[in-house]
Amino acid sequence: MKTAIRHSAVRHFNAYGYEGVKMNRIAEELGIRKQSLSYHYASKSKLLIDTYADAVEEEVTYLEEFFSNTKSLGAKETLVQFLKETQQRYYEQPTIAFLQSMSFKAPMEVSDLIIAYYHEYLHVFKQKIMSLSDDPAITCSKEELATSFITLFDGLTIQLVYENAESFQRASQISFQTFWKGVTYIE
Repeated sequence: MKTAIRHSAVRHFNAYGYEGVKMNRIAEELGIRKQSLSYHYASKSKLLIDTYADAVEEEVTYLEEFFSNTKSLGAKETLVQFLKETQQRYYEQPTIAFLQSMSFKAPMEVSDLIIAYYHEYLHVFKQKIMSLSDDPAITCSKEELATSFITLFDGLTIQLVYENAESFQRASQISFQTFWKGVTYIE
């Protein structure tokens, strides 16, 4: 039941934002009484935190699989593919939209917990990006590669959260070219 509740919650958080989510609407959608929902989640904030934690866990699994499956590609191809999949997954998988949106728009009452979970995700993400520094085209340090790509990624994610797919594509093409020149620059 908790899984079904969290799936419904993702849809509601995506559609209405944290403030607009009503626990009774989630209960109605699931065909249960609000008291039954309250048995599993005593508050909307607890539901948000558990749902967000699950989304982070799913995304960490995705990162592990993605970077494992792209080992045969060079760093540039891997990162370009990652950005393309990010856009596609944002629109096709509600959990991804929820994860990214909540990461930038966490309600004050739970922001510390959201940030802590997001840091777990970023740690894994950073390690995966750093592993690409073995590519001979990369001329910067592992730390510089990871920090600059994650900063680029965050900026592009803002395009998905606050703008649209076209904005993401345009910004992605322009900024990735500049990023790539920077991490492969030889003095």
